[in-house]
Amino acid sequence: MRPALRLTLAFLLAFTCLACNKPAPARQVPSGDKAAATALPLAATPIVAAPPAAPQKVVLWHSYRDDERKALDDLLAHWNRNHPEIQVEALAVPFDAIIDKFQVTVPRGNGPDLIIMAHDKIGTWARDGLIQPLGEFATSARLQRFLPQVVRPLVFEKALYGLPLAFKSLVLFYNKKMVATPPDTLAQLVEVGKGFTDEKHGAFGLGYDASDLYFHAPFLHGVGGGVYDDVAHRLTIDSPEAQKAIDLVRDLVKKDGIVPKGMTGFVITAMFNDGKVPFVIQGPWFISEIDKNVSWGVAPLPLIEPGKPLRPFLGSEAVLVSKPTKVRDAALVIIDYLTSDEAALARLQHGHQMVANAKVYENPRWLNDPIVKVFRAQADAAVPMSNAVEAGLAWTPYNNALRKAIFGDATSAAALAEAARQIDEAVAKLGR
Repeated sequence: MRPALRLTLAFLLAFTCLACNKPAPARQVPSGDKAAATALPLAATPIVAAPPAAPQKVVLWHSYRDDERKALDDLLAHWNRNHPEIQVEALAVPFDAIIDKFQVTVPRGNGPDLIIMAHDKIGTWARDGLIQPLGEFATSARLQRFLPQVVRPLVFEKALYGLPLAFKSLVLFYNKKMVATPPDTLAQLVEVGKGFTDEKHGAFGLGYDASDLYFHAPFLHGVGGGVYDDVAHRLTIDSPEAQKAIDLVRDLVKKDGIVPKGMTGFVITAMFNDGKVPFVIQGPWFISEIDKNVSWGVAPLPLIEPGKPLRPFLGSEAVLVSKPTKVRDAALVIIDYLTSDEAALARLQHGHQMVANAKVYENPRWLNDPIVKVFRAQADAAVPMSNAVEAGLAWTPYNNALRKAIFGDATSAAALAEAARQIDEAVAKLGR
């Protein structure tokens, strides 16, 4: 069952101790000193209380929804009530629109001061002058809050561009009423999944979007492939390992029949809640989408073969500072607040986020939590997405290759060769 993630937010945040610059008390004439008051020259200007300084407004964009959004809104509401000198205005932008909206508005000097985004956009946005590095704000004391593997992906060309809020990785969700024990190997998953597959009645063994590189990555990394080599600084699109990964998934679809076409997020949620699929590959955001009447659990992604687990992408979700912001100092104060250990605990308990703060996982309550424990372990086996500009250009051509080779008639070699050609052309246009 879903863990009981409940703790009073007000109690939790009472421990938050962020320094803030409050205006100095206004000078006033003591009302009880009549002699001093009457001694003032008639032409003298009386000393009056200075008007309070106008609050600095920090605009934050994010694409959170459901419990993640509520947890963030609660944190920001608490901040705004207690810090009149810095007020935060949060805007929820749909995930499929936030990137384009940010890239269009910021060059014009508009847009937010802060944005919450996965780290893979950092390279492109830094190159295009949309975000700025943290500089001296990124002290060692601050960075020690976080799991090291969640901080490293935020570095681009030796500069740190954000502090992490949470990490995202895929795990195996399973319906406990349909499956008592999750499979350890992919072969076991296929065997169990076949028993639940009934295409005529819309039932299948495994639900995930096989035509999306993010969800395909566990198979790609599991057989030794990748998208971009951050050490050699080169793309690795059309490789024998990449072909092997596509062929492996195509067997799940066409030979074993356990994965249907068109498994987008909303379809997967509906099928899992309706008991039409025993297994789905999803991330922590899926927790808030599961119907409360469904008995579910999570497990690490299974092994392809001994010593070779499915290895998902690791995404570091961070707060980034826009380049044109005029309230940088205030924005950094908000980053410090949102990434504090106290705020991280609130986001874990109320937003079901797998937070980046290491201290949270030292607490026995979360160290032994069956859900958190799996996500934390999966993060150690995950592969950080590259934030290189070239890697960002690979997604659309690669997704097209997956559709053509997994659900269409193209061979994996031909589909990947075409994707590699398109990506190389896109990279060439960058002048690299």
